[in-house]
Amino acid sequence: MTIKTLFFKTQIIVGISAAVLSFAQNTDINNDKDFKLNISYFPVDNNFAKAGVETNDGYLVAGQNFVEEDNTQRNSAIIKIDKSGKLIKKTTLGENKDYTKESFMKTVYSINNNRFIQLGSKKIDDRAYLWLREINENLDVLQDKLFESISVSVMHDPMVFNTKDGFYVISESGFYRDLELNVTFISNDLQKIENHRISYIEPPFDFYNKFSFSVSMVNNKLYITTNGVDERDKENIYATKYKTYILEYDLSTHKITKHKKISESDFLSGKVIVHKDLIYVLGVKYTEEQLTDKKINIRNTMVKVFNMNFEKVKEFTYVPSSEKGKFTQSFYDAVIVNDELHTVGEMYQNGTSSVYLKFDLTGKLLEDRILKYGSRYTENRLIKIVPLKNNELMLLGKGEGWRVIVK
Repeated sequence: MTIKTLFFKTQIIVGISAAVLSFAQNTDINNDKDFKLNISYFPVDNNFAKAGVETNDGYLVAGQNFVEEDNTQRNSAIIKIDKSGKLIKKTTLGENKDYTKESFMKTVYSINNNRFIQLGSKKIDDRAYLWLREINENLDVLQDKLFESISVSVMHDPMVFNTKDGFYVISESGFYRDLELNVTFISNDLQKIENHRISYIEPPFDFYNKFSFSVSMVNNKLYITTNGVDERDKENIYATKYKTYILEYDLSTHKITKHKKISESDFLSGKVIVHKDLIYVLGVKYTEEQLTDKKINIRNTMVKVFNMNFEKVKEFTYVPSSEKGKFTQSFYDAVIVNDELHTVGEMYQNGTSSVYLKFDLTGKLLEDRILKYGSRYTENRLIKIVPLKNNELMLLGKGEGWRVIVK
């Protein structure tokens, strides 16, 4: 199976003419027989491709993109590319001039009837609210809505799950001290909205802070993992102890129906997937290893598998073969396609590289690819994996600019 790799980069340059910012640089570089394209757009610094969907004739890709245009500093962008990787159109949006205008929209989703929406947060009077745009394949805006009854955090991007009559948006509450998730239903015509909240300050939860969450939906229920800060070290206020919870949330009753603590501080979850009545919780396993004269944290991808009663069935960990050497590895995203588990992340070994792993569902490693490009210190990080038509995959992140791999 071939892999088409597209890279997007530029530099953050203020005051450059539109001609210099042209995106017509489409040069094939055949450094590897598995890769067909190597195309650069967008700044290298602090920029990631973070979401993508397939259209009839190409792809829409959205992400973080700090650039100044028309005397306004933007922080988000969406582009349309054709199947060969040629850029057809781009839109920059969001504001990042100061704290009161910190609006972001780094995602794109496909909803019912081949429609596309973007979700993010827009600031009004120092508080961020759920921001939605419906667009077509050509990036034209069909609807632009701000839901001022739903405060959302700018830290974690929302997640979307389609139903017959509309879609659910799961987002982190902007009321930071409340430790809440929004569960928002939006009808297909974008006119009806219903919002409920999951609170982590009520029993059975006993952590005082949280970070990161992941959600999977099946049979009108949400399965949610979150990492909670259990306690803080009194001698070192920056050191924390963690634990990971999993919970089942019934969308019809708006109640938590099951919950369980599934790990202590040596494991942090990053993704939950429900597949064939099993729950796959993926994250990183922390261990300390001695390298030369000092100890470092080794973070290897770990998969914990539970049944629907949250009882552990098995677990497996990716440990690289000896010829790959010692490294620090991070996990970011995963999908299951055709009973194969695909994951993406990064690893550090004399510079940072992107990593792609594939397992069967027993835990057998089928493929591991280290995808390193650019200079030794170029940040190479794959943070999102999206299933496409015909069992293809889109891997998204950062290389020397936005990075999109179609596998």
